[in-house]
Amino acid sequence: MSKNPNSQSSAKSDQAVVNESLFKTLLSATRHRPTMGLVTRRTTMLTLFIVFGLGIWSLNIWATSNSQNDFLVNNGNTICGVLAVASIWFSYRIVHWFKFAEFLIAVQNEMTKVSWPKRPELLRSSFVVILTMFLFTAALFGYDLIWQLLLRAIGITA
Repeated sequence: MSKNPNSQSSAKSDQAVVNESLFKTLLSATRHRPTMGLVTRRTTMLTLFIVFGLGIWSLNIWATSNSQNDFLVNNGNTICGVLAVASIWFSYRIVHWFKFAEFLIAVQNEMTKVSWPKRPELLRSSFVVILTMFLFTAALFGYDLIWQLLLRAIGITA
């Protein structure tokens, strides 16, 4: 049992502060430690751009062609444009949110500690993996043919 009777309420208020901080981050233009973790931040931002862009593109196709609502058909491009601007702003701001930015900076620091293989080793390893995949595919195809022959031999057909 906790000695502090208000410990539960302080945990709730901490959560509210985190949400308030996220809300403030989304509405501000400040950047948190902008020179650190650039690769991970840019990669994350690009990934979010692509995910949101594909979603908005799909929504635009649906809204302008398949919708029964005239408002969506007439204003589909405008709605998707507003969503695109909002998603670009969200993607830019989320990588500067204190907790997420610190996480991305830590990820970049860990990535620099890893010893990455040189190009010849990478090519050899990739060749081994791809060759193994093709051999497994051929083996499964062979097993499938054998099972088809055996099942047809005893009178079972698809």
